Amino acid sequence: MWRTLLVALLSTHPGHAAAFTAPTPDMVDVSHGWGIPFGGIGTGYSVFGKYGFVRVNFNNAPDHFEYARDPASREDYPREPAAPRKADFGFVLKEGGSATLFAEKPAPWLPSAQPFDRISSYAYLPKGFFTFEKPQLQLNISLAAFSPMVPHDLANSTIPVQVYDFTIENPSDRQRSIELSLQNPQQVKPSGNKAVLEDPDGHVTFAAVDGVPDAHGVHVQLVLRPGQSRTARFFIAWYYPAFQTPSPAARGDYKRYYTVAFASAAAVIDRAVKSADDWSRKIDQWHDSLDVPPPFKRLWFSSLASVMTSSLMSAGGEFFEIETPHQWVNTMDVLAYSNWLYLINWPELERADMNQYFKSMPTEGQTAGFVWHSLFSDSADYAEEPTFLVRVWRDYLWFNDPAWLKTGFPHALRAANRTNRVDGYEDLIASKHGNQSYDLWKMPGVSAYVNVAWVYGLYALESMSTKLGEPALIDGIAARAKRAEAATSLDNLLWNDRGHYWNLFSRTPGADQTNVAESALTDQLFGKWMVLIDPHSTDVLPEDKVKLALETLYKNNLLEDPAAGFRGWVNGMLPGRKPDTHSGPHAKTAWIGAQLDLGSLLGAAGDEVASLDVFRSVEASLHNNHLAVGEWNRSIDDNGKAITLREEPGKDTPRFPPYPRYKCSWEYLVRILGFQADDRYVYLQPFQTIDFGLNGVELAGMKLTVKVASGWTNATVDGKRVTGPVRLDRAGAVKQHRVEFR
Repeated sequence: MWRTLLVALLSTHPGHAAAFTAPTPDMVDVSHGWGIPFGGIGTGYSVFGKYGFVRVNFNNAPDHFEYARDPASREDYPREPAAPRKADFGFVLKEGGSATLFAEKPAPWLPSAQPFDRISSYAYLPKGFFTFEKPQLQLNISLAAFSPMVPHDLANSTIPVQVYDFTIENPSDRQRSIELSLQNPQQVKPSGNKAVLEDPDGHVTFAAVDGVPDAHGVHVQLVLRPGQSRTARFFIAWYYPAFQTPSPAARGDYKRYYTVAFASAAAVIDRAVKSADDWSRKIDQWHDSLDVPPPFKRLWFSSLASVMTSSLMSAGGEFFEIETPHQWVNTMDVLAYSNWLYLINWPELERADMNQYFKSMPTEGQTAGFVWHSLFSDSADYAEEPTFLVRVWRDYLWFNDPAWLKTGFPHALRAANRTNRVDGYEDLIASKHGNQSYDLWKMPGVSAYVNVAWVYGLYALESMSTKLGEPALIDGIAARAKRAEAATSLDNLLWNDRGHYWNLFSRTPGADQTNVAESALTDQLFGKWMVLIDPHSTDVLPEDKVKLALETLYKNNLLEDPAAGFRGWVNGMLPGRKPDTHSGPHAKTAWIGAQLDLGSLLGAAGDEVASLDVFRSVEASLHNNHLAVGEWNRSIDDNGKAITLREEPGKDTPRFPPYPRYKCSWEYLVRILGFQADDRYVYLQPFQTIDFGLNGVELAGMKLTVKVASGWTNATVDGKRVTGPVRLDRAGAVKQHRVEFR
């Protein structure tokens, strides 16, 4: 497993934070699972928990374990991992002649060590907290661990290091002499204060403050008087400079981003010794900056697990996100959802992703404007172009960068024209075989999912044209006129006047005779959700029909199974809350992204109670599997009960690594804030049914401190009362504001 191992002797004392004693409501108890991943953006990672270290992925892409439907290849987060997933190194406590391994199971590589009776793990990423129980030791032991991850600070969020602060208290009435070590079975050769085990690919570093290197790692000696507690800090750093993405279509050789700042793992350790306390403080400030109900923080920060396990970043600035568990990278219909985490916390990564799409798109010939489903791969026509259009406009509103929009606009215009030429029907997009972005769930003809996005994509193109003062013609027709015709056709072909929603699809002449057209798709208004931050997009589709559809979906698509502890929204249901049993397995699943954008749309439509119910229900139904969220969470059987999808159990929750799309939960931050933006102003109209606050949170280039009291009736900006909607000038010199709603 190891490549090169350096063990460093350090003499700087760590800061002494209070020892961890019990979880807060913002933390997730993941003691039933493997533990907690630690790593940065694009660095690789490993998991630590009750099995010690597992899934050590420092030197791959970052997780090369192949997804398959065969249950034998499935990695169940709550079950003991297979032996190859367990690391042959770990933390060990020694006293006298006895040794105790920091794991609940004995390790073949250290058979003389006894395991702990119980290890409890609490996730509050990018930190994790642990307690260790073994009564005969007569010691109180806790651990706080983290990798640096700081919002709007990419340099400090891409460092390949883990920090482990063990606090050991001696509650006995005698003095104790304890050795705490980070150990591996392979012999290392000490050289000064380092020991090196070389390999051509790279190296890993063990280190400890006041640590002593030995033949197998590094150890710290602790002498504890009765009642005394002491903290020992350990580091694991790694350095694997070269990588390839797992995608067979993106096989370039890349240098990792961290090689720009570091020449070795030893240099990483040197930085960590100086900066660990500052990193820890900034992570705490990040947590504290969001004073929101605990379900939000539990899901938002837990979704950082997907960042650690799915991201790759090169020294040249390329950013790749793997559609874990698949091998594809930068999948358009996944990152359009999941990159809300990056827009809010590291917006330059969303910009990098979109810039890569700009470069990948053909500009001439029959394929001009083609948008890959995933970068450089999967040339099947998934109709990704409408998603691309709304994503370009959403991102411009966030970046407020006309030069970036000017770069993207020609690509958007070509994408719209290409879409208009391929399988069109009455100004809408048609697919005879129904291959329109929901995998095995085919929608032959004109589908709501793609065509609502198409209508809003035309609105986006029209808005880009107005902003830039450049024409937007689609086969000679202005985008505004094309949008009007498309919206009319959408209503004529798909609106279900009896059910009050847009049908899943309308079967066009010659289309396949499969699946149920009248199924109600939870995600039908995805296109509208993509541009919710645009305050001027309200009339693209009739607002009365939008509200009716949302009300119908909220009531009709609900799967409530108290015996299973489940409450969620199935993506395809027939009227009368009946399962769609004729359209394949994916119609029966409770897709994570679809549920979250349904909830957000409900909030934007003014139904805060329903909106909060959706978020809280989705979060609670994960049953503390927040670090192992699948592509969906449960499906509905023929009797209306919640079950694991039999056809593809490996994509259901829990599964590890998590599927990226649940990072879109961060979009709820802008939703509860009522955040919208155009090129002149940021607008705020927060929820009135909850108390919450922000303290110095940067959103779309503006740093906001906001306090919201439920039932608020008036607002102040920087101490001055305002009438009408709160508008913050984006062009003004002041980019920081304090806003109160009382």
